[in-house]
Amino acid sequence: MAFHFIPWVERYLPLGSIGVRLFFALSGFLITRILFASRDQEMTSALRSFYIRRSLRIFPVYYLVLLLGWAMAIGPVRATIGWHVPYLTNVYLFDRGAWHGSISHLWSLAVEEQFYLVWPWLVLSVPVRRLPWLIATMICLAPLSRLLIGGPMSAVLPTSCLDSLGAGALLALPQSRSVMMRVGAVAGLPILGASLGLRYAGAAWLPLEAALDFGVALTAAWIVGTVSAPESSVRFLERRPLVYLGTISYGVYLFHGFVPYVLGRYVAGLWEMPWPATFVLLSSVTITAASMSWFLFEAPILGYKERFGPAGQRASGPAG
Repeated sequence: MAFHFIPWVERYLPLGSIGVRLFFALSGFLITRILFASRDQEMTSALRSFYIRRSLRIFPVYYLVLLLGWAMAIGPVRATIGWHVPYLTNVYLFDRGAWHGSISHLWSLAVEEQFYLVWPWLVLSVPVRRLPWLIATMICLAPLSRLLIGGPMSAVLPTSCLDSLGAGALLALPQSRSVMMRVGAVAGLPILGASLGLRYAGAAWLPLEAALDFGVALTAAWIVGTVSAPESSVRFLERRPLVYLGTISYGVYLFHGFVPYVLGRYVAGLWEMPWPATFVLLSSVTITAASMSWFLFEAPILGYKERFGPAGQRASGPAG
């Protein structure tokens, strides 16, 4: 929300890209942990449980928001709806070669769904001793994908996001967690800091962008590993406002891309207001919409998840 609602943040800080890469690392960690714990089940049963639970969490509110965007003629939703329904927004943006207004943020959800099509089968079928090597290969493939494919939108393709997803996945494997933590701590911040420094110094070349995302991936894995450790002392994330924001985070992400286009119709001079006022207004409306979606729509549907898997898994963000 800060990246999209505050103009100077979007100009100077790549918080949008960093936030999405952090989410990919978190998602890779949580999804792989769930799947790895299911390896003692019969494969068909484990896959059935996984896909049904993912569908209940992700599809209903996603298609509700698409329907609302189409009905309200928000931005390019109607003209591009055929790409979003099958989760191909990232392919559309890559083909277009540029972002496209209100639907741009849906690219990361498309990557997630494309990841889900393949990853569960691999985690449940590849021998445990080979999984770390498979994931390490994925992590190395992502920067190469960004370099070889090139272009302004190469980073939205699934192969280009495998370093973030893979770094999180390595954390979920007991035999590789400590190695991933050390690599993230030693290499993540230096690569990220150097890449940002070069960008602010005026450098603009493809290897720099590839290195920046790689640094974010390693740093994000270190952060996720740190806060998820049983002995973690990072307690501020347990405060009720942050826990609540995490609970409704999927709705926040879905709605926040459309809120400025809706309010822009009714609030004259929305972007001429002082930026703190614009940010508070847009964020308040987004959180209100996500809260209503959670209590009236998402939570009742999520009650059915426990019929298809172990109880006690918190239903919060899209990876929950």
